[in-house]
Amino acid sequence: MILVALVVVAGLLWVLVPSPFLRGLLVGALLGPAAVVGGLSLVAGRMRKKLGGRLEPPPLPVARWDLDMRAEDLEGHVRHFSEFSGRVLILNFWATWCAPCVAEMPSLARLQELTSDLGVALACVSKETREKVRECVAKRDLRVPVFIVEDGVPECFRVRAIPATFVLDKKGTIVLRHLGAAAWDHVDVVAFVRGLALASGRLISSAGGA
Repeated sequence: MILVALVVVAGLLWVLVPSPFLRGLLVGALLGPAAVVGGLSLVAGRMRKKLGGRLEPPPLPVARWDLDMRAEDLEGHVRHFSEFSGRVLILNFWATWCAPCVAEMPSLARLQELTSDLGVALACVSKETREKVRECVAKRDLRVPVFIVEDGVPECFRVRAIPATFVLDKKGTIVLRHLGAAAWDHVDVVAFVRGLALASGRLISSAGGA
């Protein structure tokens, strides 16, 4: 609209101003900035269109786990992760020699405590020997459910760093993956996990369920 108005005013000046010199000066002063603004608007519009064509929606979680993994607890009893079927599961991979892993354990315990009323499960999995893990747990007074896996882990959990924590919804879909230590008892994390536990499977089907 501004550009149209400038063009109209320039046309009137061209007709009404008798002096060719003054007429050219005034019209140039009006149309010069108009040309610059119009050019910039055109370039900006093309840039928006070009960039908009490249933008893609953020990826939604698609990895799903069938809970097919056997492990042992610290007492040597064989456990199958199918027991967590239908529950939100916080799956943490750690090692006794990993300081960040040990440092975040209390926050994981606190997260489980704050969500246990909704049936949220926590499993801290190590690939070390049961004796070494048991010694670390006792020495550090780690109050979390610990499991030992000797036969490896499913492909969807194979990462190059620990601690590695996965949150699975009630259907076994991985809705969150985090590498490195974190404050798992932060209010936002607690709210997120409780939301998963409260949501129906149909409501969060695009994000998963464990």
